[in-house]
Amino acid sequence: MVGKRQHAVILCLILLITAVGSCAALAASEPMFRLDMTKLNLQKGVSTSLTLSLINAQGAEVLGIEGLEHFELLSRSQSTSINIVNGRSTHQIDFHYTIMPKETGQFTLQARVQYNGQVYESNELQVTVSDAPAEAGRAEGDLFVRTVLSQDEIYLGEKVVLTYELYSRYSIENLGFTDYTSIDGVVAKEISADQLKAEYVYLDGVRYAKYEVMQLIIDPIRAGTVTIPAFNLQVNVIVDGFGGALGGLFSRTRPMYLQTQAQELKVQPLPAAGRPKDFSGIVGELQLEGNYTKQEVQFGDPLSLLVTASGSCNLDSLKKLIPGSIPGFAVYETQKHSTETVQNNQYYAEKQFEVILVPQQTGLIEVVPVSISYFNPRTGQYEYAEIPGTTIQVAGSMPVQASSGGEARPTAVETVSVVQVSYLDTSGDYFTIRISKQQLLWVLLGIFGLLILVLIGIWLAAKGKQRDPKLKSLYKQLMAAKGINEAYDLFNKMIKHSFNLSIKASPRSVVQAQLPPHLAVEVVKVMDYMESSSRECSELKDKVKRIYKLINS
Repeated sequence: MVGKRQHAVILCLILLITAVGSCAALAASEPMFRLDMTKLNLQKGVSTSLTLSLINAQGAEVLGIEGLEHFELLSRSQSTSINIVNGRSTHQIDFHYTIMPKETGQFTLQARVQYNGQVYESNELQVTVSDAPAEAGRAEGDLFVRTVLSQDEIYLGEKVVLTYELYSRYSIENLGFTDYTSIDGVVAKEISADQLKAEYVYLDGVRYAKYEVMQLIIDPIRAGTVTIPAFNLQVNVIVDGFGGALGGLFSRTRPMYLQTQAQELKVQPLPAAGRPKDFSGIVGELQLEGNYTKQEVQFGDPLSLLVTASGSCNLDSLKKLIPGSIPGFAVYETQKHSTETVQNNQYYAEKQFEVILVPQQTGLIEVVPVSISYFNPRTGQYEYAEIPGTTIQVAGSMPVQASSGGEARPTAVETVSVVQVSYLDTSGDYFTIRISKQQLLWVLLGIFGLLILVLIGIWLAAKGKQRDPKLKSLYKQLMAAKGINEAYDLFNKMIKHSFNLSIKASPRSVVQAQLPPHLAVEVVKVMDYMESSSRECSELKDKVKRIYKLINS
């Protein structure tokens, strides 16, 4: 009897332990929805990461994230993981968002998820967004961008310099604007990339690498206020998961996003009072330098006036120095050189002219000063820049045009007769072939067409030989790949090799901007396919096959 009771007690204990374990397993498998951010105090124009985690909720649907309308969504990705601890498995799907604040203030972020017919809410995040510090000598973090105008108030006709400066304490692989298009109301000329500078500077005692990302010469086309909008900048920084202990062997790139500051440029109209009738249209501070190559010449020999116009002024309207004529000389004017650059973040222009003077008479010839009217923004007045006049001594004598009797002497005319000469051999030892012009034309057209076909064949053969062998090797490796992740890695290498663009580290907007339109559409389809739930390696290879043909076409 006692033995039966002991067996019953043991059986009850086993059932109790099983029930407790089942409850624990059920508790562990309950769905959980969590929202996380790297930091809650943000700066306007600086990106951050937001992660929504769906734990033990396979098949759940994200309905939305409340408060996300105050942020610009720059990129989105998804990852899945399964963790097994003490026999218990946890399934987790993470949605990764890169966002950038649109405005300042305090905002609440909360996700809404539908799972098994019910709507769940995640935890709330209280986010504070503030403006970036405006002091020029103050640091704004480890990575920030500044918008610098050489002047913010100008007169119509002046040109200013707009510079985007990036300050970084990271190592950078590459960078570029993701949405830069144009600025309304101005003509903008971009300074070539080889003229942009990079240097080390210290802000608040901290060393930064300073890069000139882009530099523009801005020429407003009308008076008023010109708005320079904010643009998004993507910076791919190099991240080393081992802190540099392995010499950067396992380093990778991580995209970070910044937004430039919007600026306003006030453009004043030129004053009507005091405007001279011969106003040249030049606005800015003008320097005029000139010198004559000779002060004494022989009649018939030319001399030159060499002129350099330069300064922080717009010289686009300066086409000629001598509007009319110079008494006693025939005038031939040419523009030899023209350039506009940036010096110490200020606009600078220079033009060089050569005025060739050919004497039309002998003796002392007085050359009047050469003056150019311009508007000086510093004084707010119309002024003149001048090259002093001079006196040229022309020696020699002028040629006599008529006889002493006042009548022109007749010129002897010699008549030459040209008789047509035939070089045809009249003997019977040679054949003479005569062909009509129409027949000759058809023969020449046939020879020309045959030559074109030969050249096309040579070009096609050369094109086949010039196909990129490395791209072909990567494509063959991809076609032989067994797993979809391996194939996608090789596809990323193909695009990076051909266009210097990593699709893994770039958002869709950058891919669409940097690739040819017909190719960008297919590449974005592959990116969308890799983020879908149902993926097959064979289908990925079919998509890559079409892209490979487009690259080689």
